[in-house]
Amino acid sequence: MKITQIEVLEADLSGRDGMASWRVVLARVHTDEGISGLGEAGVTYGAGSPAVAPMILTLGERFVLGADPFDTDTVWESLLRRSVWADGGGPIVFAAISAIDCALWDIKGRALGQPVHRLLGRATPEPLRCYASQLHLGWGEKAQWIGQPAQYREAAAHVREQGYDCVKVNPIMMDEDGKYATGLRSVLTPAQRKLFRKRMEAVREGLGADVDIILELNALTSTAGALQIAELVHDLDILFIEEPTHNNSNHAHLKMARKSPISLAIGERLYTRWGFLPYLEAGAIDMIQPDVCLVGGISEAYRVAHLAHAYDVGVQAHVCGSPLATAIALQFEAGIPNFNIHEHHAYTLRRANRELFEEDLQPENGKFVVPTTSGFGMTLRREAEQRMIKSSVKLPK
Repeated sequence: MKITQIEVLEADLSGRDGMASWRVVLARVHTDEGISGLGEAGVTYGAGSPAVAPMILTLGERFVLGADPFDTDTVWESLLRRSVWADGGGPIVFAAISAIDCALWDIKGRALGQPVHRLLGRATPEPLRCYASQLHLGWGEKAQWIGQPAQYREAAAHVREQGYDCVKVNPIMMDEDGKYATGLRSVLTPAQRKLFRKRMEAVREGLGADVDIILELNALTSTAGALQIAELVHDLDILFIEEPTHNNSNHAHLKMARKSPISLAIGERLYTRWGFLPYLEAGAIDMIQPDVCLVGGISEAYRVAHLAHAYDVGVQAHVCGSPLATAIALQFEAGIPNFNIHEHHAYTLRRANRELFEEDLQPENGKFVVPTTSGFGMTLRREAEQRMIKSSVKLPK
């Protein structure tokens, strides 16, 4: 089998259903045997997505066309070493590598008639525990950024009624009016601390005592501010604090780990095993959160998970993308021995996002059934594809 064409498909859904910035970038890899596979670049939100499509095509044309899609490790090492810049790191180049790598695993699964987790050597597990993620963005088909504690209580009660036994919420991202907050990098003021405490109390009230809470900080705070928040809410039985400090400063995270009364999680903006190693070696991380569509694809996410396993650290994939990103994460999580919990992001509920694929992957009562169809088992809707921006490179005849 030989790779003959690599396509990039882009869907800019920004502004739809309240998603301020949302640009899905997919890679579709074709072979000479008529089997194709899909992958996704994990930069759907923020300002990085327009840069990743040219990177996918450049890497694909130089190092992937003509290769056997079953040679995933050989292709991955070639992308890492021969591209020069991947060897130095960067989210755009690794988002591109991830999209290509995932597409190759999809091809392998489709060719062999097996789901990806079976190719990784794992039996199909019982339904995976998942949590309702990003309550502050509103929970439902349309985004509604929330500001008042009563709104946090209402959102928490709503997801509890749907059967979730764990949620994730960022109590600092929004101001009182539900608009993006500023001034979070300094030491937090008494007024800020009072508001954040009220929101977290409201979440706990809405959930009751028997539901876990993951506190999301999105790396918005300084180490001093993150420690203030940890001290402020640790009595509310918080499971983890996620991304408490700047992602480029492992020093800041290590300081946080030494002083925080709450366990820490990090990883959605790290890539490769080398990105995670310093935190694991220092014992400064209690759960890793690699994004399969950014960390280096299935190939590297699997290696990162087993590296964490050696340090007795569990894994929860970061999921913030199209339904394909959900499918990829589920297959990865089902394929590793140290899975903890699955992230079900609020944007996976938005109609514009759900309408990209035929399959609508959603949990029931806070648990996700792992699909057993071939590869990732996802089918791009024809009408959605017709609206996408397409570009490609082909193997010369």
